[in-house]
Amino acid sequence: MYNGSEVTCYDELRLTKRNFHDLCTMLRMKCGLKDSIYVTVEEKVAMFLLVVGHGIKMRVLRGTYKRSLETISRHFSNVLAAILSLTGEFIKLPDPSIEPPDDYKWKWFGNALGALDGCHVDVSVVAADEGRYRNRKQDVTTNMPGVVDWNMKFLYVLPGWEGSASDSRVLRDAMRNDRQDAFVIPHGKYYLVDAGYTNGPGFLAPFISTRYHLKEWVSSQQQPQTDKELYNLRHSRARNVVERTFGLWKKKWAILRIQSFFDIKDQIRIINACCVLHDFAKDRQHMMDDLLLQEVDVDLENLEHEAVDDTDLITSVQVTNEWTNCRQQLSQDMYAEYLLRHAELEM
Repeated sequence: MYNGSEVTCYDELRLTKRNFHDLCTMLRMKCGLKDSIYVTVEEKVAMFLLVVGHGIKMRVLRGTYKRSLETISRHFSNVLAAILSLTGEFIKLPDPSIEPPDDYKWKWFGNALGALDGCHVDVSVVAADEGRYRNRKQDVTTNMPGVVDWNMKFLYVLPGWEGSASDSRVLRDAMRNDRQDAFVIPHGKYYLVDAGYTNGPGFLAPFISTRYHLKEWVSSQQQPQTDKELYNLRHSRARNVVERTFGLWKKKWAILRIQSFFDIKDQIRIINACCVLHDFAKDRQHMMDDLLLQEVDVDLENLEHEAVDDTDLITSVQVTNEWTNCRQQLSQDMYAEYLLRHAELEM
C-alpha cells in the first residue's frame, strides 16, 4: 500500500507516500528502529498505522501480513515507543517571541500563542473503573487538555485523567510547578479559551451571556450590535483553531473514536503518539488533509454547544481587575475601529 497510489497510501495509512517514507527514515535515524530478519521498518510502521488509523484489530493484521499475533504485537509496541520518543521534538511550548500569522483573524490577538480547550477521548477500561471514567454525557473517556498554535499543531497535551475529572482539576494538574512537563505561560502572553474558563492572566475568555459560537452568528444572520458581541465573534473565529485541530485529529486517527482493545496505560500512550503523528503531518502539509478538514468544518457547523453557567466555570486561574480591564479595553478598541471602518464605507 505504501508503494501503490498516493490515494491508497493516504486512505490506508493516513499519510502521503512521501510522509510515510519520511516517518520511517526518522524512526530509523533518530529512534533506532531497525529492520528485523523478516520484517522491514516500513512494514512495522504500516501495521502500526493501520491499527491507529482504522482501529483494526491485530488478529486481522495476522491474516493480512501472515505474521503471528506475538510478532505483530511486539512490532506495534516497538513502533509506539519509537514515535513517543519524538514527543519533545514535535509537541513543545512555543517561543514567546512568536507572533500570530499575518491574517486578519488574529489581528486583535497579537500576544496570543494559540488556543486551549479540553477534549474527551473514548477509552476502554475494566468494569470496576468505568464510573471514574464516565463524563457528564455518560461516555467512558479520558479528559485531555490540549493546547494548539495558529497552524493547528499541538503545543501541549496531557491525556490520562479520568473522564469524570473536571476541566479545572485537570488544568491545575497541568500547571503544577513540580511537573517536569508543566504547562507554563510566559508573562504577558495568553491563550484563547472558551466561556467555560475564567478570564484571568494567561487565559483570554469571551464575555458570558453574549452570543459566542459561530453557529449562533450564522443562524441569527445579524451583525454585531455591541463591543462585547464584536469581541466574542472575533474571539470565536480565532479560537475555532483548537476545535478544528481536535476534529481533524480524531477524524484522521480512528482509534481515538472507538472502544480500544488495549489496556488503559497503552491507550494513553497511543493518544500521545497520535498527537505526535498529527504534528509530524502538519509540518508537511498536504491537500489530502485539507479534504478531511472540510469534513471537520461541516461537523462543527452541526455541533450543538452546551450552555455554560457559573457552576461550569474553570477556576484554576483567578480573575484579576487588570485582566478584566484588558479584555474590556480590547473590545472597545475593536468596536471603535469597526464603527469607523463602516462609517468610511458609507461616505
